[in-house]
Amino acid sequence: MKISKRLKKSAREAALVVLMLTDLVCWRSGLLFWAVVLYFLVDYLGYRREASLNFKHSQTIRKSMTLADIRAIEEEYTRRSDFDTFEKRAAIRPPLDRHFYLGRYRRVQQMLDRYAAGAGRILDLGCGFGIHTLYILRHLHIPVVGLELNPMKMMQAVRAFQLQPGSADLEWVCGDAARPPFKKAGFDCILCTEVLEHLLEPAAGLAACRDLLRTGGLLLLTTPSSHNLDYSNNPFRVAEKILSLAWDGVLPPYHNLHAQFEFNWKKPEPAYGIHYHFSRQQLARLLRRNGFETVWWGSYEVEVLPFLVVELLARGNVDVIARRVDPLERLAEKIPLLARLGQHLLWVARKTG
Repeated sequence: MKISKRLKKSAREAALVVLMLTDLVCWRSGLLFWAVVLYFLVDYLGYRREASLNFKHSQTIRKSMTLADIRAIEEEYTRRSDFDTFEKRAAIRPPLDRHFYLGRYRRVQQMLDRYAAGAGRILDLGCGFGIHTLYILRHLHIPVVGLELNPMKMMQAVRAFQLQPGSADLEWVCGDAARPPFKKAGFDCILCTEVLEHLLEPAAGLAACRDLLRTGGLLLLTTPSSHNLDYSNNPFRVAEKILSLAWDGVLPPYHNLHAQFEFNWKKPEPAYGIHYHFSRQQLARLLRRNGFETVWWGSYEVEVLPFLVVELLARGNVDVIARRVDPLERLAEKIPLLARLGQHLLWVARKTG
């Protein structure tokens, strides 16, 4: 069985934590304890330094980017033969990430069932391949509009609908999520999943959502979280993430650029898109400043060592991973702090005024 790099690192850190505690409680030599503490401290400072350097080097690229750049980069990736459909974008991921990627769609649909079932008209903002758009139409039976910047993705969405045309209560529109071409107060609910982080100005996107919603309308969104553990068992990093739930000033800066892989100033790639991460506090402030009040928030995709072990033992079988990981996820969600440290924020907000 091939052991992934992230499993090796996470398992090594877990073993060192056990060794450190054993020395502290049983052996009481102090030597091993402080040696391991020093190892974790050096690793933590290296992580902070790398984050700062990535942030610094990304700013020049970020400041020069335009909407045309974002559109061109997205279309470039969509033209790839291994990336031009929803199924292929899922399949290209490692097995555990694929499970979480597909699971996130189920989580969003659960949010829709709970909060959007009584809506009169819904906007799927940044609808991508139209997975949620069609769910709203066929399962909730609510008129829906799918807005997408990338025409190639929209073509896939239209084709999927045409295979099983079930209703005329559906519109497809190509446009910018920060400047959607609709009249004000035309929707009861807006779905915005994994979109906010790709906007040049996220605040503009939220302001547009407020304009489009009727008073009391709901905004359902998901976006990457700054609080995620990233499978780390380094006590300094774990403490940072836990403290960040109360005060996000402890977090290092995030680079806000994304290509095929995360931005790395040591290995520049030719094309970068925008990819913000948000802390709970940042997102709450943005929503509040743009006329929303929080109804509910949570997180999803907690990145901890047991899930990596399941991935290894399942030998890449996503069905086996799902059967083993789902009960562990439900358990993790019952642990108050751990449940807030997922890779993605889930949020429901109501338009005020």
